[in-house]
Amino acid sequence: MNKISGLLILLCLAGVGSTGSAADLADDSIYHIDSIWLDQERRSMNINELQGKLQLVAFVYSYCEHSCPFILANLKKIERALPENASSGLQFSLISLDPARDTPEVLNQYMRDHELPAPVWQMLSGDADDVLELAALIGVRYKPMDSGGDIAHSNMITLLDNEGRILYQLKGLNQDFDEMLRLIERQL
Repeated sequence: MNKISGLLILLCLAGVGSTGSAADLADDSIYHIDSIWLDQERRSMNINELQGKLQLVAFVYSYCEHSCPFILANLKKIERALPENASSGLQFSLISLDPARDTPEVLNQYMRDHELPAPVWQMLSGDADDVLELAALIGVRYKPMDSGGDIAHSNMITLLDNEGRILYQLKGLNQDFDEMLRLIERQL
């Protein structure tokens, strides 16, 4: 089965609960896809390795001067509002929308520049098809805008449960995130 067929099947299953055992992933888990990513330390990982922790996921690109700084600021506000022990069960995952330019070295520098400590924070870069597939599953839309490299994209922070199901999406910039905090605290 090609990636597009697999994506269509997963999108059709979205919202359907798991009918398997507790050890099986839910049908609507994004972790059913098989994609390999590089993190900021050049470590290769399958996206399903994110299982086991809540994930706050946002799609960004390192050189964005428009909405990405606001998305990052919102994520940092959420992090500061969480209880101190939250970092043991929660991870912040930033997915690059520009894998050609956002190499692991660039992502590593971005994390240092913005004081994003690993392993609580990570940045991932995949090939263009894998980025498109994951973005579609999460509901993020994006497209290149001009030859300068700007990318128009959804301004969204997604909370995934430890099985990769979407629990909540904060859509837009500078939105109230109290409901997301309540969900995170309940899941921890």
